[in-house]
Amino acid sequence: MSTWNRIESGIKQGLKDVAASYGIDWSGAANTASKVGPAVGGGIKGAKNARAEVEMRISKAETRLEVGRIEKAATQMVAKGVAKGAIKAIGIWGFIPDIAIFANGFRKGYSAAGN
Repeated sequence: MSTWNRIESGIKQGLKDVAASYGIDWSGAANTASKVGPAVGGGIKGAKNARAEVEMRISKAETRLEVGRIEKAATQMVAKGVAKGAIKAIGIWGFIPDIAIFANGFRKGYSAAGN
């Protein structure tokens, strides 16, 4: 089997193992909770910061047309703020368990494809 097929098999197995780690058992619930809690808190903080940014831009706007453009873009700005806040709250430390699970699954899939 070619090296690329072994790598592809390793990637597939790693992704399957990471998906299984979010399962409906106790360890899956703990893994999910370790991401959801900080993500929700960070998302709320990001939304508040984005809303404050929108309100500040509206207060500095000189024309009604400019205010309209800012209000039109406000939803997208708040959504980006939520996403950035959630990702920042989870951080790299939140994904270390997922990285370890993926690496172990990759190793299993890579070696199984070589046999």
